[in-house]
Amino acid sequence: MKYLIVPFLLAMTGCEVLYDANRDKIGEYCNSLNNFDDRNACRKRNQTSYQEYVQQRDQVKQGKSDK
Repeated sequence: MKYLIVPFLLAMTGCEVLYDANRDKIGEYCNSLNNFDDRNACRKRNQTSYQEYVQQRDQVKQGKSDK
């Protein structure tokens, strides 16, 4: 049983690491935009944390299964 837990935990934290790395990359892109309004809109779209993303994803999945 313990041999299954470690890979599962690594997979779960791996997703969060990849999400955060991608968020950082998008943040760099947002900062490179010249237009102030575009830059702020980009930053606003990119402020969702991984935990918030998972909650939103689960709500959408649950809503689809209810139909």
